[in-house]
Amino acid sequence: MDPRRIAVRRSSAFTLVELLVVIAIIGVLVALLLPAIQAAREAARRAQCTSNLRQIGLGMLNYESTRKHFPPGQFKPAGLPSSRAVSWSVWHLPYIEQQVVYDRIDFTKSIVEAPNNLPDLSGPANAVIDVYRCPSTGRLGNFRGEEGRLIGLPTVGDGLACIDYLGISGPDYEVINKVTGIAYGTEGTAGFSGTRDVDRGILKKLISGGLCLSKSQPCSSATVSFREITDGASNTMIVAESTGRGTEDQSINCQGDNPPGASELSGAWASFKNISGVRLDPDPQVGAAVCGQRLSAINPPPKFQFVYEELFSDHPGGVHGLRCDGSVHFMSEDTSRDVYFALCTYDGEEIISQD
Repeated sequence: MDPRRIAVRRSSAFTLVELLVVIAIIGVLVALLLPAIQAAREAARRAQCTSNLRQIGLGMLNYESTRKHFPPGQFKPAGLPSSRAVSWSVWHLPYIEQQVVYDRIDFTKSIVEAPNNLPDLSGPANAVIDVYRCPSTGRLGNFRGEEGRLIGLPTVGDGLACIDYLGISGPDYEVINKVTGIAYGTEGTAGFSGTRDVDRGILKKLISGGLCLSKSQPCSSATVSFREITDGASNTMIVAESTGRGTEDQSINCQGDNPPGASELSGAWASFKNISGVRLDPDPQVGAAVCGQRLSAINPPPKFQFVYEELFSDHPGGVHGLRCDGSVHFMSEDTSRDVYFALCTYDGEEIISQD
C-alpha cells in the first residue's frame, strides 16, 4: 500500500483532544439551552393553567346566570353528617362539560362510599378532571398520588380524584379589615353587638347558611349573587391555585418532616373541604408564626405548604387567581396584604388599585 495514502487516512481522523473539545462545546450549549427550554415548558404549562381557570370562571358565570347566584361553597345532602358534605366543584360540573360525571353522583351517599367511590376507580368521584388540575404541579402533599388521586390513606377516601384550585370563603375570621378596623368575622349589621363567624368570600361555609345541626335535613352554605358583590366583580377573587393538595395535615413536627397524618380530604374535588378561609399574611414578616418561622400565605415553604390550605403553586413567583368577572390574574409573592385580603372579600368596602 502507498505510504502517502496511509498518512492521509491518519490525518483525517479525530484526535482525543479534539473529541473532548467537541464534547465540551456540546455540553456548554446544552447548559445554555436547558434553562430556555425549561422556561418555555413552564410558560406553556402556565398558559394551560390560566386556561383551566378561565374555563372554571366561564362555568361560574354560566351557573350564576342560570341560578341567579354563584354555587354554594358547601352542601350537605340529607341523611349525611356535615363531614360528608360536598363542595362547589361538584355543583359546578355541568357547567364545565362534565354533566356525565355529575349525573352519576349519588347524593344520598357519601363521596367516599360506593357508588361514588369504587375500588376499581370507576366511580364519579374517582374521575380525574383535567380542568381541575394544574400541569405545573410538582410538590405533592401527603397521600396525593402522581396520577391525581388520593392513595394510601389510613381511613376511607382512597381513589378520590384531586383538584389544584381552591374556593375562597374569605379572609380568616380574625384578620382585621384595614378599612373598618374590625375583624372580617364580625357581623356588620346594624344593632349587632359582639362577634360571630361571618364568611366574607363568595364560596361560603356551611355555617353561613344556618347551624346545620340536623343529619336528616339537607343544608347549604349561603349563596352570593352578582348584585351582592359591592366591592366589584373584577376586585373579588372566587377561586385560586392551591396545588398538590392531598389531605389537610393538622400536625407539624418542628424537628423534622411532617408526619403523614390525614385528617380532611381537602385535595379531593368532591370534598366539602375544597374551600378555605385565607389565614396567613402574604408578608412573611407578619405572617403566622409556626415553629418559630413567619410564614407567607403565598407559596410558603414546602414543609408548611399543606398545613393551612393557603394559596401556592409551582409557578415561579406566585399564583393565579380567578375573579368573579371571569378574568384570571397572576398574584406575586410580594402582593400587599391589604390587596390580598381585599380580593378575598365581596363586601369589605376596600379600594383596590387597578395597578
